[in-house]
Amino acid sequence: MKLSAQLIIYHLRQHFSAAASSWLSSEPHLEYPVIYQSPGPLAGGKIYISDDPDFLVPSHHLSETLVILTGKSRYLEEDDYPNLCILQETVSAVSVLSFLQEIFRKYEEWNQDLFDLILNQPSVQKLIDLSTSVIPNPMTVIGLDFTVIATGNQPDSQLKDGIFGSTEETQNVVNSLKQDSNYEEAQYRTGYFYYPGNHTAPPALCVNIRRSGKTGYRLLIRPGELPLDDTFGFVAEHLASLISYVLSTKSVAEHDTLYPLHRIFHNLLTNSKADYVEVSHQLTENGWLSSHSYQCILIKTGILDWKNLTLKSICSYVENFIPAACAVEHRGNVVVYINLDLCDFTLDEISQKLAGFIRDSLLIAGYSRVMLGHFNFQRQYVQASISIQTGSRKNPTSWIHHFNDVALPYILEQITGKLPAYMICHEKLLHLKYQDESTGTQLYETLRVYLQNHQSATKTAAALYIHRSTLLYRIEKIEAALKSDLTDPDELLYLMLSFYLMDQEEKSKK
Repeated sequence: MKLSAQLIIYHLRQHFSAAASSWLSSEPHLEYPVIYQSPGPLAGGKIYISDDPDFLVPSHHLSETLVILTGKSRYLEEDDYPNLCILQETVSAVSVLSFLQEIFRKYEEWNQDLFDLILNQPSVQKLIDLSTSVIPNPMTVIGLDFTVIATGNQPDSQLKDGIFGSTEETQNVVNSLKQDSNYEEAQYRTGYFYYPGNHTAPPALCVNIRRSGKTGYRLLIRPGELPLDDTFGFVAEHLASLISYVLSTKSVAEHDTLYPLHRIFHNLLTNSKADYVEVSHQLTENGWLSSHSYQCILIKTGILDWKNLTLKSICSYVENFIPAACAVEHRGNVVVYINLDLCDFTLDEISQKLAGFIRDSLLIAGYSRVMLGHFNFQRQYVQASISIQTGSRKNPTSWIHHFNDVALPYILEQITGKLPAYMICHEKLLHLKYQDESTGTQLYETLRVYLQNHQSATKTAAALYIHRSTLLYRIEKIEAALKSDLTDPDELLYLMLSFYLMDQEEKSKK
């Protein structure tokens, strides 16, 4: 295995006092070292060691050759001369040769072990485990959806088994990364690169692992014994290339295929012809009974989640945070079903626990009603969708919407889907409204308050700040205009619905 001048000098400096050129190649051009025999030429791709005090540095630069000189009496005078190192102590060329041969042997054995593993039992985790001998820093292989594929050495305190950011303690890291422009830009990088980190995520030496032309995974080397610079960049690239090969030949288990509940709900959401009787049997086998009550929560993601592939992280966070919850990806969003009989939390506790997460993650959530049994899951998903669609129009600053809060506005929107409100509402009420506008009377508003107070004259008069006799006079005029005594329940419902429709139309004009 060929090594770079920077890597060789790094290892030399761990055992010797070495002065080196200001420019050292980071490309792995160099083969096993030799002791220089004067006056032979210097060939490319070689490491030459000399303790000859009369050794003359070549006049031409050797970008693919490393020259190592030993002896206290020598000094590095030409800092700009590339790939030149002087060991500033009394040490023989043979000793340096022996030391560097051990360095090469170490990397050769590592490289051979990696290839042997690939030929026998390929595993990303085993590749990482074998690499701890040459990379003592904490290492992680993650999917761009924050799935942790493998870890090495002492695990970073911010990394958990399974999904990176899937707990309360780590979700803030995911949120900070998906809002970090440096992190977003990193997925388009090729070769090794340095990610500077942010206030929650540490820096790392990274290599993207691409599949089908897009970055799907990433090797991260965290701060530790080795520097996060060009020195070990080609080593990281070599390891990443072998990891890429393993990933291309051995599929990584997908979240939805691991758990029966995920498969069941994914089928329900995507298959319009799903057999609900069979689904009920499958759920019962997994402990979700038809006698249990369920709620559906739709979590609408945004562009940051799509760019940074954080859907799977959101699914795992919800499942780790809410007992008896099953979260699946659907149409770019996250759909959560909660078995309330198996859950340790009440509805209010679930809402409270998710509220902070939804807000901090820049998400929007819609909550369905609680329903009994197995035959309403698709309808609950529709309710949760309506909650977001209608709730976002009615209250665009809110990030959580409940179906019960939007049911009436939804009904009104459905009513006026084909005809405007003025063509649907009570015709005589509409005439009463126009009469008020032309004559200045207040019969329209009086009727509204009268119906809102359940036709109580006393309460209505107090609400309008008028005398009771004045109210009764107005009611007589209203009844005459409507040609009704306001006792028919159907007419009363129609009148109240008409008021809502007219209010809605007025708001839409503003």
